[in-house]
Amino acid sequence: MVDRVQRLQDIIGYSFEDPSIAFEAVSAAGAAITSVGARRFPNGNKRLAVLGDTVLQLALAEGWYDGDEARVGFNRVRQRISSNQNLCTQGTANNIGTLIHLSGGQTAVAPVTMADTMEAILGAVYIDSKSMGTVKAVMQALGLTP
Repeated sequence: MVDRVQRLQDIIGYSFEDPSIAFEAVSAAGAAITSVGARRFPNGNKRLAVLGDTVLQLALAEGWYDGDEARVGFNRVRQRISSNQNLCTQGTANNIGTLIHLSGGQTAVAPVTMADTMEAILGAVYIDSKSMGTVKAVMQALGLTP
């Protein structure tokens, strides 16, 4: 666990106060390990992925709100940055796949698993840091900015 969490922290430029939430973020649904200490995650990183998707949308919306682009521009940026295809591409570019605990029998990271993990990482950073500024810095490190 420690090695994967450390490598994740190195990639995203953020050190977790609670490393167990980072481990949860890189645990795919169906992975053999479903808890660390008191933290339980029987569905892998799915709950963090839902939160991370919302945090990603909020960060993008905040950036749009502060600018002067029309709403249609925001929709294009949101769709491009938060698409599963882009999340998978950026995850692959950042070697996130080497950190993911896969479910039994899986030997390769499916695109949807990569996308979920990228979202889960953002969710974990938000929960751990309680800071949208920190989330935005991690988004920058992962190539998830307009």
